[in-house]
Amino acid sequence: MIDLHSHILPGIDDGAESLAQSVALARIYIGAGFRQVVATPHHVPGSRLEPSPQAVELHVLTLNQVLGDQGLGLTVLPGMEIALDPIILPLLDAGRLLTLAGSRTLLVETPFQQLPVSWERIIQAIVSRGYRVLMAHPERCAQVADRPELAGALVQAGAGLQVNWASFAGHHGRACARTVRSLLARGLVHCLATDSHDPDDRHAGKVPALAAELAGLAGSANLALMTMENPSRVLRDEPLLAPTSVVFPAEQPRRWWTLFRA
Repeated sequence: MIDLHSHILPGIDDGAESLAQSVALARIYIGAGFRQVVATPHHVPGSRLEPSPQAVELHVLTLNQVLGDQGLGLTVLPGMEIALDPIILPLLDAGRLLTLAGSRTLLVETPFQQLPVSWERIIQAIVSRGYRVLMAHPERCAQVADRPELAGALVQAGAGLQVNWASFAGHHGRACARTVRSLLARGLVHCLATDSHDPDDRHAGKVPALAAELAGLAGSANLALMTMENPSRVLRDEPLLAPTSVVFPAEQPRRWWTLFRA
């Protein structure tokens, strides 16, 4: 599997606090079946979370050297998780943002409360510049949870949707889990990612068990598409494929989203 959303780099945002934590996260990734991870530290214009591309690339280089020295078979690639803001456009034009692993795709963070009024114009302007947009965890946006049709509008505007594994696990609450189910039912989940932050709580360790459950719900072909094929397509600059819509049994909802809350 390939993870397109990770805060594995040490001391650069709210993710890993030390190199030791980064290495611990790498070991968890390997045990869970990942071999490539894109490091996506937060980039929030006008805040302390505004790393330069050069800083991110240096952190990635250093971490890969340490992982190689320890014989760990995980490759970390550079990227950013960029706040959805009109200032994306001048920053992108000035070369101050990183795409995912040097591809033409930007990982754009969906706000937790509501989309900005100009969200559609921002996405379309990015696309008009020859880039692609992958929206990070739209299921965690309260506005999308209240109005699931907005997820379809994001896709129609030109964005792909990346959902967090933790959202399937119920770690962000029932409303979020219901939103994920709605997205799956409508065939709108293009990629799954861990959004890993630390080796104690937010990491890839539960992915294998959750993947087995998800394969039973959405089918093994959909699971492979969301975890391997589409992430590979991002790195190869190929268009994302839409998963097949999922039909859930009527008795299913209350059980599956709480399986991994403990």
